[in-house]
Amino acid sequence: MMQPITSSISSLLPLFCFLVVSVRVLTTLSLDDPRYSECRTTLTCGSIENIGYPFWGMNRSSYCGPPGFELMCEDDVAKIMMNENMLRVLDINLGQQSLKVAREDYWNGYCPSELIVIDTEMDLNHFDYGPNLRNLTLFYGCYLPATSTFIFLTNCSINRTLVDVSYSTRNFLADPRPWVCPRSVLVPVYETAARDLEVNLMTMEQALRGGFELQWKVDTDECRRCRDSDGVCGYNHTSNCFICFCQDEPSESTCLPTTGTL
Repeated sequence: MMQPITSSISSLLPLFCFLVVSVRVLTTLSLDDPRYSECRTTLTCGSIENIGYPFWGMNRSSYCGPPGFELMCEDDVAKIMMNENMLRVLDINLGQQSLKVAREDYWNGYCPSELIVIDTEMDLNHFDYGPNLRNLTLFYGCYLPATSTFIFLTNCSINRTLVDVSYSTRNFLADPRPWVCPRSVLVPVYETAARDLEVNLMTMEQALRGGFELQWKVDTDECRRCRDSDGVCGYNHTSNCFICFCQDEPSESTCLPTTGTL
């Protein structure tokens, strides 16, 4: 015997409701805040891999981190600009909030293609110098007698001009070169590198390529609380403060747990 049409429709209603609810759930899940999705990605450039907050750049927009932490990638080499210094990034330790950098203009030696006298000045609003560093001073364009602490290097050819070069790893009030030499450049090196230079156990090129350590100043607790709530750390450049990106909308601190039932 044929069943009434109304009875057949009634039997299909639960399945119809289930499909409608499922589609709505899938649609809701797919509508993540794009900033949440983008800042979940990490940066990779050459040997520098899986770097997240506070750094941004490349595939991470500026709202993924505070100002001063933009990383660039050139020929698989990660770089960061601080004041007028382009620095090559040698290593990043997110756990210790430190990065190891070297001056790009001195990467190939102490004879740059152009002698632009710029001391190594860091962004001290966001970074501090690491421990166990010493200033290496390179003097250009003057000739004074060498001593045990003031050492001459092989002359440089800069802009097709032969230039005398000397250096010191110590500061002495009696040193006349800061006043006699027309140009000098300060570059931080590790304390061990400075000592090795003094006894010729390391070349100048090795000391400069060894770089130096910086430690960044970012509140890690607020980012940890954000991550613990399944959020993604970011930065509000309008209000100049930390922001926590959640799947639906951003928060000032943490993401609220999802409430309600289907």
